[in-house]
Amino acid sequence: MNQQGKPASQKPAIWIGIAAVGVALVGTASYYFDVPSRGDKLAGTVTPAQRYRSDQTIGAQDVKLADSSIAQALQSDVVVKLVRDPAFQALAANPEALAAVSAHAATFATLSQHPALFSAVAQNASAFQALAAHPDALAAIAANAEAYAQYSANIKAFVSMAAKTQNFQQLAADQAAMAAIQAHPQIFQQMAAQKAAFATIAATPAVMQSVANANAYAAMSAHSAAFAKLAATPQHFADMVANASALSVLQSRPQLFATAAAAAAATAEKK
Repeated sequence: MNQQGKPASQKPAIWIGIAAVGVALVGTASYYFDVPSRGDKLAGTVTPAQRYRSDQTIGAQDVKLADSSIAQALQSDVVVKLVRDPAFQALAANPEALAAVSAHAATFATLSQHPALFSAVAQNASAFQALAAHPDALAAIAANAEAYAQYSANIKAFVSMAAKTQNFQQLAADQAAMAAIQAHPQIFQQMAAQKAAFATIAATPAVMQSVANANAYAAMSAHSAAFAKLAATPQHFADMVANASALSVLQSRPQLFATAAAAAAATAEKK
């Protein structure tokens, strides 16, 4: 048992799964995670092996960690908490959804800093995708979200306004985008409910550029169930993406996170 009263094998089980993927990524025996098999009290960390002493496996030779920075990132508490989160496990079990997260990490990092906003976007991903495809319109709404709340109850008025307003004319001409917005008019009310977050986003060009990422919302729309679960409990993800090294691994080795999450889920089911 560790200090938190959890089985000592819990963390090693997660990292054994990661080790298997690491071997596949960088070559046979290029990764080795030093996890004692006896009943010692485990700190649950991943450490480079000094020497692997099993003659039956690869002989008495040194097995060095190919990239210690990856091991250090994966053993961080924020990553461990993330892969133990059932919401992330559900997303990680969907390869395309996880690939979308790794490909658009900056967008999801921004959303995860505003949990209610993340949830609203996840529930209306197709409508937000439509707005994100037209950054001028999105910026105008984000800067004054409360004023646009009225259109939740009168979407025809929004259609009329968009056709007459310069920043919205390209959006108005995009029939598919307008259809998506009309199908989810509540997006305006939900954006107004998060007006402070949207005002901050609109006032920061770099953040606005990240949020105006239609491809990220297309992925959310295509995998709505997985993203809805992550959006419901975004804190662990937010903490993880705030860790630069862990975020780098997510972007470059998303399969490691998928394997770790699967191992954590399997461990939880055995309890």
